[in-house]
Amino acid sequence: MAWPSGGRGGKTSATHAYWSVDHPVREVLHRRRASGSAPGARTDGYKVGLAVEGGGLRGVVSGAMLSALEDMGFADCFDDVYACSSGAVNGAYFITRRTWYPLSIYFDDLTTGVFLDFRRVLRGVGPMNLEYVFEEVLAHRKPLDYAAIIAAAQRLHVMVTNVDELSTLDVADFDSPADLRSALRASTWLPLAIRGTADFRGQRAVDGGVLRFHPFRAAVLDGCTHVLSLSTRPIAPPRSGTPLINRVVARHLEKVKPGLGSGFLAGMDEYRLHDRPHLARSRHHPGEPAILDLAPLPDTPEVKRHEVDRGKLLDGARSAYRVAYEVLEGEEVVVVPRMTVYRPEPEGPR
Repeated sequence: MAWPSGGRGGKTSATHAYWSVDHPVREVLHRRRASGSAPGARTDGYKVGLAVEGGGLRGVVSGAMLSALEDMGFADCFDDVYACSSGAVNGAYFITRRTWYPLSIYFDDLTTGVFLDFRRVLRGVGPMNLEYVFEEVLAHRKPLDYAAIIAAAQRLHVMVTNVDELSTLDVADFDSPADLRSALRASTWLPLAIRGTADFRGQRAVDGGVLRFHPFRAAVLDGCTHVLSLSTRPIAPPRSGTPLINRVVARHLEKVKPGLGSGFLAGMDEYRLHDRPHLARSRHHPGEPAILDLAPLPDTPEVKRHEVDRGKLLDGARSAYRVAYEVLEGEEVVVVPRMTVYRPEPEGPR
């Protein structure tokens, strides 16, 4: 089937080479948007999940895609949001319909030495300052409304790796804002970049993507009939071998808990050899459940997990926003950054 113009005077999108125009996920999203369907009040019998990948600073990619979904009017079309790592913070803001906040955080607040400074390693401290993110950025600069997320009809699922049980937790029921904050903090606890482990409900925890690399699996296990997957790595053939940095991470994790490092490597192989090929096939040949995976185009430079170059982060955001728009609206567009105004919350006593 030919790719449509989108009905807004735009040119035909070149993304048709990678995505099917009549994909069932695309169709159900358009039907829900047209009918004004809202979370908690569905009549179509479907359960539509949104899976948000992170990956440190590479989360700027899924952050831009979420911003595009909100701008296009698709935000209410999802029943549940499944996310891990920095994608979990992106997903949390998405529930509150403030996607510009997490997107701007990447190039406004995370590109200074306050957040990431590899010289800290010389002092025996991890280079990433997660306390700055949760105590300063999410609390005052771009405040995250934890209570609103808990009360929302659209449920947030945060993936957390339980260190001692060697398992991935799908946490969707939060008894307080502090509990949700603790889950997000644990899910973003990147091994090596942050020393030690987080505490989540009295147990040791780390990044939610350590054992299960992509949260679309959580959406499938939770019974979603349709899944829109937001991947942060560009479309590419499977890589062979294990990168050196991943072997270093595995050795570190094995010291934290025997079996955690080998589980990390097994999860990486599962993602590389099975999950990514499955997501690639799903773009043209969806199965059951139907999965539509959005990812940067093959010629797009991959944003690094520790990228702090504002230009590269903005380029990654622009290309990701464009992919989301072109796949779901079906027309070729040019994406430019936008300006907005926000007023930070006053700082309380330290």
